[in-house]
Amino acid sequence: MKVILLEDIRGLGEKFDVKELKDGYVRNFLLPKKLAEIATPTVLKKLNREKVILDKKHNELVQKLEKEAEKIEKLNLEFKLKVGEQGEVFGSVTRKDIELALADNGFPNFKVSLEKSIKSLGEQEVEINLGESVKTQIKVLITNF
Repeated sequence: MKVILLEDIRGLGEKFDVKELKDGYVRNFLLPKKLAEIATPTVLKKLNREKVILDKKHNELVQKLEKEAEKIEKLNLEFKLKVGEQGEVFGSVTRKDIELALADNGFPNFKVSLEKSIKSLGEQEVEINLGESVKTQIKVLITNF
């Protein structure tokens, strides 16, 4: 039986995929849980219209995120850490610290890609993931307190 998946199903396919599946699996599992719909010509036309609308919305979202990325690139964040007499740094700047600083500057809900905390003075490039595979770099300056 030919069906259209209404949600992502691990091991089977993604939302809006058209699949040929066994009748029993479709009737007993997918249809009762509203995970799929039988692929009739009317439903396929409706699916194509929805795909066009979703693609348009996705492209608008990506353009919006790219504009945000340009604004974030221009932003410089500065953090102050205590430094000992021999130049050892006390404390660190974590991913959470950078995310909070971004939120304070009007850019909430973006993920910072930082493998480990920054524990040295100077300027660092940190990658920011805005979602939808849009990424940018930001300069983080660590100075003496």
